[in-house]
Amino acid sequence: MKKKVLALLSALVFCLILPLPASANSAEPPGLTVLVLDPPEDLHLSLTLTEEGAAPRTWPLKENSVLWENYYSFFGSYQAAWGTENALPATLLVEVGEESFSLPMDAEGFSRYNNLVTLDLAGKRLLYGEPWWRQPLLIFLRVFFTLLLEGLVFLLFRYGEKRSWVVFLLVNLVTQLGVNLCICWQYPTVGYYHDALSLGLLYYIPLEFCVLLVEMIAFPLLLKEYRKRRAVGYALVANLCSWLLGGMLLTYLPV
Repeated sequence: MKKKVLALLSALVFCLILPLPASANSAEPPGLTVLVLDPPEDLHLSLTLTEEGAAPRTWPLKENSVLWENYYSFFGSYQAAWGTENALPATLLVEVGEESFSLPMDAEGFSRYNNLVTLDLAGKRLLYGEPWWRQPLLIFLRVFFTLLLEGLVFLLFRYGEKRSWVVFLLVNLVTQLGVNLCICWQYPTVGYYHDALSLGLLYYIPLEFCVLLVEMIAFPLLLKEYRKRRAVGYALVANLCSWLLGGMLLTYLPV
C-alpha cells in the first residue's frame, strides 16, 4: 500500500515539475453580423480592414440565411478591429452580380462584443443595429403561432365559454410575451446565436418549463368551466405541443 501511495505522489510531483503546454477552446471571438433583408441570390459581402503601415486585409463574410433574412458574419482573431478607440478603418464591399460598391463602416460597428449592422441595399447605406419593427414582427409571429396551436388544444379539451377564452388569451399572452422578451434580452443579435442547441437546450426549454409551472397553477384557479384536473391536463398537453412548435419556430424563424 505504501508503495502505491509513494508511486502516486511521485507521479504528481513529476507532473508539477514538468509542465506541458495544452490547447483548449475559449469563448468565441468578437463578431460582426451584417443583416440583409430579402437579399438577391448573387449578393456577396467582404470586409476590408486597414492598419497603419500594413497592407489592407480583406475577409469574405460567411453567409447564413433564414427565410427572408441573410446574415453575413465576421468573427476574427484580428483583435485590433474591436473597440471604438482602437477600431481600424473598415470598408464593406458589396457585390451584386456585376455591380459593386463600397461603404465605409464607422467605429460604432465594432463598439460591442457582438455587433449587428443592417445593410440597406436600395439606399446603399448601413444602419447600425436592426430596423425598429423587426423584433416586434418576430415576437408577433412566434406568439401568434403559439396561440393558434394552444387554441386548438383548448378546443380539443372542449372549453367553449367566453370567460374561458378570455382567461386563455390573458394567461398565454402574459407567459408567451415574457418568454419572447427574455429571448430578445438574452440573445440581442442574430448570426452566431442562431444556434438551436444553445438557444433551445440551454435557454428556451428552462423558460418553457417555468411557463408550464405558471400555467398549471393559473388555469386551475381561473378556469371555472370544468374541474381543475382538466385545466391541469390542458396546461400540460398545450405546453408539450408548444415546446415542439417553439423549438421548430426558433430553428426556422429569424431570432
